[in-house]
Amino acid sequence: MKKTLLAVLLALLWTVSGAMAADLKVGDPAGGFKLKDPTGKEYSLDAAPYAGKVVIVFYADPGSKDLNNDLQNALKSARESGKIDRKNYEGLGVVNLKDSVLPDWMLKRVIKSKQEETKATILVDPNYALLNQWGLTKKTSNIILLDKQRICRYLYKGKVPPADVAKVIGLVQEYQVK
Repeated sequence: MKKTLLAVLLALLWTVSGAMAADLKVGDPAGGFKLKDPTGKEYSLDAAPYAGKVVIVFYADPGSKDLNNDLQNALKSARESGKIDRKNYEGLGVVNLKDSVLPDWMLKRVIKSKQEETKATILVDPNYALLNQWGLTKKTSNIILLDKQRICRYLYKGKVPPADVAKVIGLVQEYQVK
């Protein structure tokens, strides 16, 4: 009897905890996180260089890292041309290590090399922590735009449609001055 009751309670707890975990949606506050880069340096949205800035997060597994290069290039051009204020905006890459067939040490070496080449901050998510927290999609690219208060202003799972590229830049421009 005790085993049956324990099994029922555990099943109920599992069901309730699963129901409480919700996907991040536009208009929702995004929970903070602490992730590391390949060298082991820890980053958080509440600390430099992200605190007080609009942040766009490119979350992808290694196989889909280039899926949204059009958006990355458009954001880079807008930043270099002054359409996006460098003081109020940051981009951030997060690599989902768990979905790769390559060993983590090899991926970290490649990411570290890419960081040195591009000066971009690329963090690693070795165990789906951020993917699960925000309800992101595995084995694709996820784009998340957060305003200065960490409210989600844009979210797309997969390849961002060409028509949305200008929309994302417009949202960055709008929220970097609010």
